[in-house]
Amino acid sequence: MKGPFKVQCWLKKLYRHGPRFQRHFNTLKHTQSYKPEQLLAYQSKMIQKIVLHCYQHVPYYQDLFRSLKLDPHTIQGPKDLEKLPLLDKRTVQENYDRLISKKHYNFLCNMGTTSGSTGMPGKFVRDFDAINFEHAVVWRHWRNAGDMGKRRVSLRGEIIVPASQNYPPFWRYNPANRELQMSSYHLSRDNCADYIEKILDFKPQVLYCGPSMGHVLAKFFRLNQVDYQFDAIFTSSESLDPEVRAYIEDVFQCQIYDWYGQAERVAAIGQCAHGQYHIQEDYSVVELLPAPESGLYELVGTQLYNYVMPLLRYRTQDFVEMRESVYPQMACACGNYFRKVERILGRSYGYLLTPEGYHIAITAHIPVGVDNVIETQFYQEKKGEVTLKVLTNGNFTESDRERLVFNTLKHTSPHMKVHVMEVDDIPRGPNGKFINIINKMESLN
Repeated sequence: MKGPFKVQCWLKKLYRHGPRFQRHFNTLKHTQSYKPEQLLAYQSKMIQKIVLHCYQHVPYYQDLFRSLKLDPHTIQGPKDLEKLPLLDKRTVQENYDRLISKKHYNFLCNMGTTSGSTGMPGKFVRDFDAINFEHAVVWRHWRNAGDMGKRRVSLRGEIIVPASQNYPPFWRYNPANRELQMSSYHLSRDNCADYIEKILDFKPQVLYCGPSMGHVLAKFFRLNQVDYQFDAIFTSSESLDPEVRAYIEDVFQCQIYDWYGQAERVAAIGQCAHGQYHIQEDYSVVELLPAPESGLYELVGTQLYNYVMPLLRYRTQDFVEMRESVYPQMACACGNYFRKVERILGRSYGYLLTPEGYHIAITAHIPVGVDNVIETQFYQEKKGEVTLKVLTNGNFTESDRERLVFNTLKHTSPHMKVHVMEVDDIPRGPNGKFINIINKMESLN
């Protein structure tokens, strides 16, 4: 399998980092230092193009513009987007086929799926150009932090080896990215010595991880009294608590550069070298929808590059506390004029603990493809046992239940005890956020 995997790595890199990637990357090196008036002009130009495309080629928007009696040419810039209604995940689900462009759908497109922080499974299509643009934006974030293609180790939730495997190696090498991809599923007290030994042998300079897995890895290094220093750590996919950040940075003696995004690709926030979180204003148009009485804002994003399934004014259901809600008049020390974010309350993941002691932080794969499920929450009180609370559409079948159990065993452990409980409601956590995993256990049991 090593040969086919290596070929797959190089083909994926070619697909994501070809001439289009380089063209976008070169443009983004300039737009990151645009002044507010330049950013507005840039966004306005891109909005006009994608709105006209929606009107001409996307059935959902064609009907929407007709029903509103709205001329697409009247939408000239970010403020004019308010003429359109907000779009949410349920509307996307119900109108999936009608949101696909009749002009741009082709075999180079990529399907993204998510259960996300809302617990509601969703699927989204991106075209070839949008995929290359996405990677150019992310690579800019990495390059600005000093990663020019350094040796890296990643703990990002991918299925590296089967969940049932109980012996090393729990990793594989991606030669295209000089990356050691390590299994998040098998990182446990019993296996941590193997992970530490491999990392010391590989000598990576950069760590890519979700905060929860980075936190667990740091605890195992400290527990085993092993010192190691990275040049930088890049976190994403989950909210990064200040205490977790401080612990990881102390153990690995370097700075964390955090990143926020979502499968829908409608908004991105990156942390610069000076510690400031910035909305990536050249990535999309981000509106800030005030949350009543909380002082927070919901992120509402409009895509600028995805022409196969464009999302206009999409509600992320992720919230932020802003440092400044309008473009600043003075550039950040990093050189950009992007709005600053004080705190992201996007995603708050816990983890599940398997009978083998593995920590499962990513559960997005589990409800995908299961019919009649609206939301899923994972609740654990005992090691090796989990309850799936599911909110259904009223047509939930025994086959759906069996598929949920099968998927859970596949993505956690074949020895996991799984209960499926239909519920009428799944209560939200603080600030109205959905909590995907609730774990009542101690972190390193």
